[in-house]
Amino acid sequence: MVSAMKVQIILAGIGGQGILFSSRIFSELGLRLGLEVIGSETHGMSQRGGSVIAHVKLGGFQSPMIRAGTADILYSFEENETYRALKYLKRGSICFANLESLSRFDNQIKNYLKEKEIAFRAYDASGEASKIGSIMSANIVLLGYSVGTGLVPFKYEDLKHVLELMSRKKNLKINLKAFEIGFQEGKLSKE
Repeated sequence: MVSAMKVQIILAGIGGQGILFSSRIFSELGLRLGLEVIGSETHGMSQRGGSVIAHVKLGGFQSPMIRAGTADILYSFEENETYRALKYLKRGSICFANLESLSRFDNQIKNYLKEKEIAFRAYDASGEASKIGSIMSANIVLLGYSVGTGLVPFKYEDLKHVLELMSRKKNLKINLKAFEIGFQEGKLSKE
């Protein structure tokens, strides 16, 4: 039953990568599913390129901040921010990172992921977004990818509908294309 869903999501990256837009997508999704939604954002530098972390809680939570070791899902849009945000994940959680390959991580990080039983999916969302001429849609590609893997509790139709509602008219077509590309790649990763 959807109303019983409780999920804590961290979105991490740098300014200009669409972290706040992605946060609003999940917040709107939660509202449309009839869930309580709370969240917060932390910003490093107040300009493009500074660290940005958004906390989104769907379900019956009291505090907007996600404590270290309690998040269910991490979406990381930048490699260095992945390192910083891993501390938020609880045992048995999942991380979707905009990376070319997990091989970029050193053994200490790989051991940490294994020890904490954190499922880790590295996916080159930026590369896929650049192929369609919109590097700025890498965040949407990564969201689509996560849904395609089947490892998150969100349905394709629900997220696509919210994306249609939340996208500016000028960005709608490219956002839907980015979401679909990520979704199809996520489905392929299951095979």
